[in-house]
Amino acid sequence: MPHSLVTCTRLLVAIVLIAGAGAARAAPAPGCAVPHELIEDDPTLPKLGARLRSHQPITIVAIGGASTAGRAAGNDEASAYPHWLEAALRRRHPGASITVINRGVAGETTAAMVERFAADVFAVRPTLVIWETGTVDAVHGNDIENFTAALEAGLAALHRQRIEAMLVDMQYNPGTASVIDFAPYLGAMHRAADLDNIYLFKRFDIMKYWSDTGVFDFVDVPKGKRAALARDVYKCLGESLADAIDFATR
Repeated sequence: MPHSLVTCTRLLVAIVLIAGAGAARAAPAPGCAVPHELIEDDPTLPKLGARLRSHQPITIVAIGGASTAGRAAGNDEASAYPHWLEAALRRRHPGASITVINRGVAGETTAAMVERFAADVFAVRPTLVIWETGTVDAVHGNDIENFTAALEAGLAALHRQRIEAMLVDMQYNPGTASVIDFAPYLGAMHRAADLDNIYLFKRFDIMKYWSDTGVFDFVDVPKGKRAALARDVYKCLGESLADAIDFATR
């Protein structure tokens, strides 16, 4: 394996280990709230909002990579952020039947995820799709035009199926962010979200805020504590996603 590919693979593993899953606690992890401007955005989710208000059953599909699958927590879906999102939404909306289906597969590019839409997304007829992507493309330096084309193709396919969508951008870690050029991929995701009026969950900025303010220390984490850190971060992401959904459905 070429040295550059080995380096990229190791960096991807490092990202996965840092951005983990939710701890087995009933309440949100302490201190992981984020500023309103990182959550509140113009795009809304009217169909999901209507179903919440009328107490109709809701199915949400979370499709993405390693962090969606819960790889940092031992590939345990019960610890991944889709699980904690479901728990948070059920707690906030006790009169609604809410199911979040995890369709995370580690190591996939954006284009590979789009190829799974028919079987893993459309088949269950969800009200909302949460699409977490971009990390693998950025780590491997995939062509930005190809990345953008795959992103737009996926959003167009969701639109044709009349499924509301929420994009989730890349993870943040000060070490990997200094080595990997995330900016072009973040920019492409922001432009695609603006063009298609899609809510973009700013995971990169949220995790940077947690890092900068000392909520989570992502630097020099001992190997024996990485899983615990991962669980807390996943839990906080689940709660922040629930905040975003609540805002977008008002």
